[in-house]
Amino acid sequence: MSIPPRSDDDGEPSYAPSSLLLPRSEEPVLLSPAQQQLYLHVLTLGASPSSACGKVGITPLDVLRTIDGDAKFREQIDQVTVLLSQNVAAALYRSAMEGSVSAQTFFLKNKPPPDWQAEDEPELTADRLKGLSDEELLNRCRASGIDVPIETSAGADSPIVEE
Repeated sequence: MSIPPRSDDDGEPSYAPSSLLLPRSEEPVLLSPAQQQLYLHVLTLGASPSSACGKVGITPLDVLRTIDGDAKFREQIDQVTVLLSQNVAAALYRSAMEGSVSAQTFFLKNKPPPDWQAEDEPELTADRLKGLSDEELLNRCRASGIDVPIETSAGADSPIVEE
């Protein structure tokens, strides 16, 4: 869909042909199929939803009502959101490959290579904790970085403070 932009009264380019612009009404309306496609197109160009509404000549309430009443449009909005997220991920990857340490760190924390991922441990529930010995519990605390402020002897009911 190639629609040349035209300028609105405020000087901003608008992608909506005059025939699609509707007078502003008090009550939100459902978008026509042409308005839906134009709105989606403007979103894919990187416009915010509010800006896309202005460029198409619709209101955010019209979009919300259409999303609520049209499952196909709602699915298309979701697909555009995924597409835009993939664009950001690609830009992050490109930045990481160009040497940005912060981008590399962020990328690897969120998308580590498969062989870097730790094996999933079973969820630690209260029942599983009750089954641990004192020594196992202390070892888990230390492994998790929890400082044990006093030395505790395994098997003792109360901590022993060594002076």
